[in-house]
Amino acid sequence: MTAGGEGGRWRLILGTATFAAWAGPSLVGLPLAGLLIAARPRSAAEWSAAVGVGVVSLGLLLLPASDLLTGFVRAYTVLLAAAFVAVTLFATAHESLLQRAVRAGLIAGVAAVALARVSLGGSVWDALHWEARRQASATMRVMVELAPQAFPVYEPVVRFVSDTVPATLALQTLAGLALAWQWHRRVARSPFAPPLAPFREFRFGDHWVWAIVVALVAWITPVVAGVKLAALNLVAVLGTLYLIRGIAIVAAFSGALGVAPAALVIGAVGVLLTAAVALPLLAALGVTDTWLEFRRRLKAPA
Repeated sequence: MTAGGEGGRWRLILGTATFAAWAGPSLVGLPLAGLLIAARPRSAAEWSAAVGVGVVSLGLLLLPASDLLTGFVRAYTVLLAAAFVAVTLFATAHESLLQRAVRAGLIAGVAAVALARVSLGGSVWDALHWEARRQASATMRVMVELAPQAFPVYEPVVRFVSDTVPATLALQTLAGLALAWQWHRRVARSPFAPPLAPFREFRFGDHWVWAIVVALVAWITPVVAGVKLAALNLVAVLGTLYLIRGIAIVAAFSGALGVAPAALVIGAVGVLLTAAVALPLLAALGVTDTWLEFRRRLKAPA
């Protein structure tokens, strides 16, 4: 998503605030500080932004960790920032931000798991999974106390949230690095390329559709539990990306047809109210765009 102009700046601020309510702010701040320094700042404002954001981000990470999962995510955040800057410095011109973010996330994830195994020994996933389940259970207990009618979904929600911790962290990684990239493009005088395309043009490699097919098959067939969990997390990540792709297609057609902003707001509320139906349909729209290329057809002359 582009962030040019006054409106773009406020969208970027709103997006960052929303992200901070969902994930650790350091997932944006530390990669941003690394990018600003790697871009060779030439002014006091650039240095102030890099140092200020970096110090605050490191300060948040150095706060006492109350549990194992928090400590793991904080270590992963530091490794991710270093990996993303290194990947950016050595990336080729044709590589997209999504490709760089995926590569940095994989490097940081493998390194964080290796360090956790050295530090803790045994099964790192079992320990992290148990901690995630405990946190999800505590949160759902509070929700059930406030709304007792939610009790039937208590166990399914706790199981799903704890099983998809890797997918959640992967999605937070992609969102955090995208925000860091946009902030660095706005602050640095000589930012790295490429700029992000407008949201309505969001897409990714068409070959990923086969990954989601394989993951769905592995998820619904009787295989080893670890394979099913990996498949579930892959479906969660790719399903979310295809959902965003479907929303981008709707945004592109809305812009081409001149749909009023008020109508878009009403449509968004309708999607939220009918999420169980609307979200799968939008994800399916994103998947079928692999073959039908709706936006290319939209741009094609009559």
